[in-house]
Amino acid sequence: MKRRNEVDLKLILSGVGGQGVLFATSVFSETALALGYDVLGSETHGMSQRGGSVISHLKIGPYESPLVRQGTADVLLAFDEQEAYRTLSFLRRGGVCFVNSARGDFWDGGVKGYLIKNRIQTHSCPGDDVALSLGSPRSANLVLIGRALAEPGLPFEPDQIRETIGRITPSRFREPNLRAFDAGLGREQ
Repeated sequence: MKRRNEVDLKLILSGVGGQGVLFATSVFSETALALGYDVLGSETHGMSQRGGSVISHLKIGPYESPLVRQGTADVLLAFDEQEAYRTLSFLRRGGVCFVNSARGDFWDGGVKGYLIKNRIQTHSCPGDDVALSLGSPRSANLVLIGRALAEPGLPFEPDQIRETIGRITPSRFREPNLRAFDAGLGREQ
């Protein structure tokens, strides 16, 4: 039987500069730390200020190195369709992918075959559209996090993540961020 601090989760968050990948990583990291879990992480964000790729590796559990190897991630949160394609190879067989996409089925035929063969579950969420409708276009990352928490599998309760968002968000963005998270989760306001 696992103790609370023996969670085992490998998470990849990917997007482009300006989409809040690093803030989303902080949400998961801060929540895990508050619950007493061990956390290791690393980011690559070379040209992120110019819209380049940002990839965050996050391991929650008894790990010794921060990078997630290809084919071993449990969960992928992709804040952009193209970044979903670029980082899909990080997912393990049976992993779960959440993508910010208004097009529910955007995968091309060859990739669909790969997803089926490897039993990878995919969930699309129109995070940009939802965040824009809430008047907070920069909160699409939190919509996607909410969508991911609506499915079983992550070792967090929605209220634990919500508390972290409220705690680490600057006060002027707190309410819009919480509304975006709740919308992704499916909670009516």
